[in-house]
Amino acid sequence: MGILDGRTALVTGASQSIGLASAKALAQDGATVVIMGRRQAALAEARAQMIEEVPGAQVESFVGDAGEEAEVQQALAFAHGLRGRLDIVVPTVGGAVMQPILMRDVESVRREMEVNYISVFLVVRHGVPLMQAGGSIVCISTVAVNQAFFGLGLYGASKAAMERLVRAAAFELGSAGIRINAVRPGMTVPPEAVGDPSYAAMAAEIPLGRVGVPDDIAEVVRFLAGPESGWVTGQSFSVDGGQDQGKIPDTMDAMFGKEVMDRIRAGKPLLPGSEVRQVVSTSLAPPRD
Repeated sequence: MGILDGRTALVTGASQSIGLASAKALAQDGATVVIMGRRQAALAEARAQMIEEVPGAQVESFVGDAGEEAEVQQALAFAHGLRGRLDIVVPTVGGAVMQPILMRDVESVRREMEVNYISVFLVVRHGVPLMQAGGSIVCISTVAVNQAFFGLGLYGASKAAMERLVRAAAFELGSAGIRINAVRPGMTVPPEAVGDPSYAAMAAEIPLGRVGVPDDIAEVVRFLAGPESGWVTGQSFSVDGGQDQGKIPDTMDAMFGKEVMDRIRAGKPLLPGSEVRQVVSTSLAPPRD
């Protein structure tokens, strides 16, 4: 008997990375898990992997966009309908654009807020009415909320807004017996990439000496989802090997060129006609699925 037997969970962005690892951790302890993502083929592959690696796992999939209100409502209703209850929601959908503030435009900032903040608001707004006392929502934040990281300032700001939502919801939902918390991952990469030389500079600044892997985050997600953390709500926990105590290597010159970055650091706009590529980080947060 698993400690989560009889409980139903919905994990968004669950076809890869932290989302998939979190779904697997919940299934390992007996929860019936619905994994949600936008790509049917990726979801099918993730479901097959879970069934293979977790004997007896009860896994269903739902194709949908966690940023679309109607599709979130449908996914929540589907998960609830499996057993007539919804106990755990883990919204892992998110994404970062690695670019200094003076390179950003309004639309890209708006999209970043939508994927990192609105997607969480939607599962809280529409998931809570389907939950009962003892329910738990576990959100994915980032170490960039409280650690200076050149190029990820707006990403950290969007996640900081999400963490404030976590605290507000914890206060308002306490009387319903529903808990909500967040996990702050540090640099997180696939297991096979841990020894990659490109992460050596980062690993050297992390007290525990390595970058993280999705299972590192999933184990804490599982704890916050389960009864062991039954008196914990409104909190954000760093799961980063101590990364938030170290120094982040500045990679901006290598990414955008020293001439461009000299202007940015001086507070100057880019020269007319300058073309700067947008870099989406897939290692500091789960990419939008």
